[in-house]
Amino acid sequence: MIPYPNISPDLIHVGALRVRWYGIMYILGFIAGRQILRWLCRQRFLRMDAEKVDDFLMSLFVGMLLGARLLYMVVYYVPEEGEIWHWYTPVAVWQGGLSFHGAAIGMFIATYVFARVQKVRFWNLADALALGSPVGLFLGRIGNFINAELFGRETDVPWAVSFPVRDWDGAILGWTAPRHPSQIYEAIGEGLLALILLWFLRTRVKWQGMLIGTGVLWYGFVRFIIEFFREKDAQMSYYMGWMTMGQILCLIMMGVGAGMIMIAMKRRIPINAPLHNLPDPATPTETATG
Repeated sequence: MIPYPNISPDLIHVGALRVRWYGIMYILGFIAGRQILRWLCRQRFLRMDAEKVDDFLMSLFVGMLLGARLLYMVVYYVPEEGEIWHWYTPVAVWQGGLSFHGAAIGMFIATYVFARVQKVRFWNLADALALGSPVGLFLGRIGNFINAELFGRETDVPWAVSFPVRDWDGAILGWTAPRHPSQIYEAIGEGLLALILLWFLRTRVKWQGMLIGTGVLWYGFVRFIIEFFREKDAQMSYYMGWMTMGQILCLIMMGVGAGMIMIAMKRRIPINAPLHNLPDPATPTETATG
């Protein structure tokens, strides 16, 4: 068994002020994503004005939070006995309970709306999002590990980790049985390997939409496999005796990713298509696409 590096979940804890590593990781992920998107703008891969990147990230942030919370409420939420339901409960992200698959849906919708409003090509913007997301996924899963959450199932493999069980103030109440460090599996598979794969394909694919389709398909595949090692949500049951809700959502995700790839191959919009979501004046016969 590998000893857990007993890192406090709080980077800073002074009185009522608490700055958690988990939040810092997400902030760093957004900063890294911003730099990547602006670099892609300068390289003319992302055919959008670099000044619009911050507005795009704000749209993604709102879509991510709302999507993550709403899908959690629909799929995972089980009200506790005597719990009081408020009008804001479905969007109360501060109460915890978020779904990554919901976050992905929210970000996808936000990307589509932003592309329409700003009159830029949706698939080009989505491909850039695929290139910028793996860093955030990697850092987010490292944050999960530091926070000792979303760990794996009990195991006796040599690299198993016993995670601390903490109260709200961070005091350790006990330790779990040895478990798979599934957060690290996800950081490697969903983050590092996805980053290598997508950036390798960046200069090799011909059509817009191929990168986002590959990224969605890859994430669904990797997450489906890792779900066999990850502890399921306590309030959820297995389906067909072995499949988790996360795996069902991953199957849908893989289908969506494959569909995106097929759409990209059918539409055949070149990676270097014009900036705006309008016919190129130099090629008046080109059909406007989204």
